[in-house]
Amino acid sequence: MDSLLHNPIADMYGPDFLVLYGSVIAITLVVCWRLVQDPNKNQPLPLIPANPDPYKIAYLRSQNAGIAHTALFNLILQGYLQVSEQSISQTPDHPDVAKLQPIENAVFQKISIPSTATASLWLASQVVQPYSHNYEEQLHSEQLLTTTNHHQWRIQVGLIGAMIIFSLGGYKLLIALAKGRYNVGFLIIMGVASIIWLMWLVSKRSLLNDRGKKYLQQLQETFSQLKSKAKSQTASLSEYNLLVALFGVEALAGTVYNPYHEIFFPPQFPKTTSRYSSSSSSSSSCSGASGCGGGSSCSSSSCSSSSCGSSCGGGCGGCGGS
Repeated sequence: MDSLLHNPIADMYGPDFLVLYGSVIAITLVVCWRLVQDPNKNQPLPLIPANPDPYKIAYLRSQNAGIAHTALFNLILQGYLQVSEQSISQTPDHPDVAKLQPIENAVFQKISIPSTATASLWLASQVVQPYSHNYEEQLHSEQLLTTTNHHQWRIQVGLIGAMIIFSLGGYKLLIALAKGRYNVGFLIIMGVASIIWLMWLVSKRSLLNDRGKKYLQQLQETFSQLKSKAKSQTASLSEYNLLVALFGVEALAGTVYNPYHEIFFPPQFPKTTSRYSSSSSSSSSCSGASGCGGGSSCSSSSCSSSSCGSSCGGGCGGCGGS
């Protein structure tokens, strides 16, 4: 028992221990950070295919939702689905469904009645799940996705590192309290903050590993010209489809397929503009005697029933003919 209360660490002067503790924390965090790095990050990336599969790329970028968006848009390109106002529905005189790929046919059959954009995307995301598993397996075989084993390894490393930090700091804390020293706030802050950061580091889970992120970035850089081709209306249907798979629906803004973009991202008008317009209208219609005060102006558009009845309230009461 005496050795627990009296040893080099227990008897170490407070500031000196904080320096030692900070060094242990720094070394622990650096070692843990190195150990949780993707083991495949430095391997060569796969070659860019001449004819990339849009659905495989869509899964790489945003999983089920990416495949669903790509399938819906491809069906619109081929004339099987149509966008009307804020809904997506089947085209009455659509081509033969036998020409569709299985994943596209499944999505087409699911959109049997007109549905909102959000509902259509949800339905499509549900029906593409069986096909997503195939793409997930392909990407796993190419070592582009984070494996379950690597994630478990990260957690184990984090727990060991946290135990080292907690054990040393906790031991010194108990010794200090046992000796009646209560100026331990900085010690607690150092330990808690470092453990929280370490847990955040190891618990971050992304479907794509570092290699997968680099490969997706390489694909986007390789086919970046699709954005300009789409806006200049020189892109083919397959290029439009690849554009959505690589960059999402947002890439359709400003193209001939902007209506499909707008049903998912409707244009937003600043409310301040409408309030300013309303305020300006009220001011111009009702502020002066020439607008509503005199009988000669009551028949003009500046003192219409809407401006007198709602915008001006009682201020336009004289429009009745007084």
